[in-house]
Amino acid sequence: MTASEASDKLTPQTQALLILMSAVSYFYAFKLNLHWFDWMEFSHGTNWVFIPSGLRLLFVLILARLGGIGIALGSIGVNYTYGDVDAHLFNIVTGLISGLSPFLARYLAMRWFNFDTLLFNFTAKDLFRVSILFAVVNALLHQLWYFWMDKTPDFLSSALAMGVGDWFGTVLVLTAASLGIQLFKLIQHRQP
Repeated sequence: MTASEASDKLTPQTQALLILMSAVSYFYAFKLNLHWFDWMEFSHGTNWVFIPSGLRLLFVLILARLGGIGIALGSIGVNYTYGDVDAHLFNIVTGLISGLSPFLARYLAMRWFNFDTLLFNFTAKDLFRVSILFAVVNALLHQLWYFWMDKTPDFLSSALAMGVGDWFGTVLVLTAASLGIQLFKLIQHRQP
């Protein structure tokens, strides 16, 4: 069974709830990132540390397309809240890229690295490889779009900075998630 098949077995209400949870989490992670790391912005939409990118990958790895839809919706919300409310094409396409890029990286990782779609036997080495792949895919797609829309003057420098920021954010989020899972297992193991 694939992750998409597994999510198809969920009720429509559960699917909608997972999408909403992903969108809201992404939106508030963006606000948190603004508060903590706005001073590290390199160029439009490009930060040296970008925590929401970790949520992008985490939600898409676990929830597959439901996570991608939630990220896209959350990103569209971010774009309309913090960007130009009249730039409909830019806001929507940027949101779609935010949801599509981790989904594309997940697909490529499954094909190139032969990952199980349900992530059984997923190791730290696998996580490292997919985080690098995601950072590259996400940075290239976003920066091509930003460059085309004249939002960034230097495609290569901005793509490099975004790739680094996305990778750092991804590592921070995935490390925190991993520690949280280990703590949960430890607590459960101690209970009679």
